[in-house]
Amino acid sequence: MIKFGLKIWSNNTQWFAEAICRYKNSEFDFIELYSNSTVPHDYAVLEVLKQIPVAAVHMGHLDKAGFHKFFLTDKQRPAWQMTINLADFFHSPRVIVHPATTHTRESFLENIDKLNDERIVIESMPVVSPLGGPDRQFGASLQDLREIRARREICLDIAKSIKAAVYFKVPYQDFITECINTLKPNYFHLSGCRVDNPVDEHVNLWEAGFDTSWIRGQLERIAKDQDIFLVFETPKVGEGLENDIKNMEYFRHPV
Repeated sequence: MIKFGLKIWSNNTQWFAEAICRYKNSEFDFIELYSNSTVPHDYAVLEVLKQIPVAAVHMGHLDKAGFHKFFLTDKQRPAWQMTINLADFFHSPRVIVHPATTHTRESFLENIDKLNDERIVIESMPVVSPLGGPDRQFGASLQDLREIRARREICLDIAKSIKAAVYFKVPYQDFITECINTLKPNYFHLSGCRVDNPVDEHVNLWEAGFDTSWIRGQLERIAKDQDIFLVFETPKVGEGLENDIKNMEYFRHPV
């Protein structure tokens, strides 16, 4: 079956009670917890989230340490350790990691060896970042992802894969089908995006330029034989989690 996941940050304490209530109301099935390492983790407060399965912890917030230049430098190690500590606290089976924008094949393999944690799952990437800078060198093409998959499992980000397909000028349906069949992921990210440019973005699913029903069909196909974990990375709107739930409902029952 497809399990629906809520994305929430470690410091989004104002939403913890609402998340627990919505989980108990069966509005979603698990959370992916983003480790915001710019502020200390308050484990006394985080304890309440143990009422919800934490299927993954996402790599620490490294903007000041070079989020998109993840080479596990001495400056980055404290943020990385905070991520690992958070995953340990929740007994999370996965730690989601982005390849660095400037990684070559060689530097990626060198740095993934430094991490040395069997829970690490590598997220698929677009080529063009909304933050500017050079195009990604490694981690977006199917060939790159195959090489990564030989060492680690893949978190297939649907929107990022669509943006990669736009960049490589191939139909997104062909690209995603090949990724699913070849990489055999069971963990996914989903948000809306447009298909007229290759720049990474996160919009609501009803604003998407792609066929969400087709995506659902692809996931349902592989969910017949296994649990599929689908994290919604759609925009937070207002003071609560209502927009996350609206996107989940839209995916379940598109208009």
